Amino acid sequence: MSWTRRRLQFVTAGLVVFAWALVYIGVITLAPPAYDPAVEAASKINFGVAMMLAIPTAAYVVAALLVLHHWLAAGRARLAAADSPGRMLAAAVATLPEHRRDWGAAMTAELAEVRCRPQRWRFALSSAWAALRLPPAAGRLTLTVIAGTAVAATVLAGQAIDAAVPGLDLFAVFFVGLTGALAVLAAARSRRMRFAAPVASVVVIGSIAAAITMTVVLLVREPSAADHLSPARAVLLAALLSGCLWVATVTPRALGTDRLAPHLGAGAALLYVAMTMLAIRISTDMRIEPDAREAVTSLIAMGIFFGSAALFFVPAFWAAAVRRSFRSGMQASAWTAIVYLPLAYAMSVNEALRIYANGGGVGFDHLAGPVGVILDDAVFWRIVFDPMVGIPSAVFGAAIGATFASYKPVGRQA
Repeated sequence: MSWTRRRLQFVTAGLVVFAWALVYIGVITLAPPAYDPAVEAASKINFGVAMMLAIPTAAYVVAALLVLHHWLAAGRARLAAADSPGRMLAAAVATLPEHRRDWGAAMTAELAEVRCRPQRWRFALSSAWAALRLPPAAGRLTLTVIAGTAVAATVLAGQAIDAAVPGLDLFAVFFVGLTGALAVLAAARSRRMRFAAPVASVVVIGSIAAAITMTVVLLVREPSAADHLSPARAVLLAALLSGCLWVATVTPRALGTDRLAPHLGAGAALLYVAMTMLAIRISTDMRIEPDAREAVTSLIAMGIFFGSAALFFVPAFWAAAVRRSFRSGMQASAWTAIVYLPLAYAMSVNEALRIYANGGGVGFDHLAGPVGVILDDAVFWRIVFDPMVGIPSAVFGAAIGATFASYKPVGRQA
């Protein structure tokens, strides 16, 4: 087992480093850094750039190893007792809807009675194939109707939205298409939607509606901004919003087992977005003293790099410490993400559009430039940068919280 653990750790770290290497190659290829002969002559090694490359990679390597450690710790007994046929059957059973779980448990228990390895393989393969061939929970006719409706809505969405808001057709097609596909998946696995946390789910749905509304408002008021909604950005935004909607309305079991996590995540996201919007309003209010506005602007600049880390770290730490569970901490961070990302995107577009309408320019420095920079900043900082910083921060918070809770006294025992 120790060799298996070391091998998994090595492979995990290698995959993370390889993934970041691909990211850096893509960045250098698509947006090469400016070459400065003076800097190059002064030093063959740019330590600033080296640190920018090394720190995110190291943070993700440590975070991945922490996730692996807690995953192995949670499933050590189960993995030790299960062989390859058992693990394959367990993976197939995990895909079953709620009302089929008893059947899956019966197949797993029956497999335990089969001793001969070839027979175990035959039984596991036949059971897995039977699990995949089970009829959908909602019935084939209902599933066909839902799938047909999703396809029709996807086809009509592009034409309707393009006529009303030019430039938003690709986003509409992907958003409706992905949402329809997820609806078909939900119908195939369960007869009803599963709101693990109704209040937090309503907040998520409201955040998604705000994000779509502000995108429409931006493109209607400033049609030239559509030039900055590239296919990649449109697909990214559609995938994010449809994924958040799916988690909020058909919450996976992995995210819906803790009542505390959704409320912690939603509360932290709402508070952080409100504080950010207040700081932006203060920094752009000409009635306030210049020194105060400059101080707030500096805080915003620091918050871009450190605020996102704290946003994901704190609820993950809190939930893990209270529940004494790494998994609860990760659930809290997931709910933080699905509330924060669409809401922060909507807030960024709204505030930037307000500043631009008042003659304040665009971008963080409020300089003159195309209005499409509003969309560039909202997508990059809120949908790309914040999750990039937040993922390892959430893992660190959950790991530290779970470790901290393990050392807390649990009371006098009889």
